[in-house]
Amino acid sequence: GPLLLSPYGLRALVDAGQLTREEREGLMGTGLPPSQYAYTLLVWVGVYCNAALRDGVLCGGPGYEENLFRQLATLRACMFDIDDFRAGRMPLAYVQLVQVLVDSLLLLSPFALYPECGILSIPLVGTLTLFFKGLLALSKSLLDPFGVEGFREQNIRVDVLVSELNFGATSRWINSA
Repeated sequence: GPLLLSPYGLRALVDAGQLTREEREGLMGTGLPPSQYAYTLLVWVGVYCNAALRDGVLCGGPGYEENLFRQLATLRACMFDIDDFRAGRMPLAYVQLVQVLVDSLLLLSPFALYPECGILSIPLVGTLTLFFKGLLALSKSLLDPFGVEGFREQNIRVDVLVSELNFGATSRWINSA
């Protein structure tokens, strides 16, 4: 997140051995905003892969280099998609429509259930309310997955997701060596 990309966070990464001092200085010297550091790191991965292929550290059969760089390009495209997903969410009118529909259903359900179920309609309406209000909260989080429009309590934290994936990848690489 923002703290990890700050000079303090980069210093902590150097102290943890996840980043060298030269890499830290290189990132800060690019003049890019911290949100763009990931693209710089991806370029570095491509440069290191190219050097490793040239020096024979990475060896593969026909098409290995092409596939490697195609995967890096796909990763870069997916990284750009995150900002597109943040900007291209559904309009707030859909959220309002879903809210009105759920409220109308829950308001009318006791009157619709009572003739058929009698006194049992009271717990059934409670169950319906619990289910549909939870479904409404889930739909709000899916309409605004990154918390852009104010539903911050139910959003996807991309920084946490990426750091957890990186932690898992690091432990897999260490265990495979």
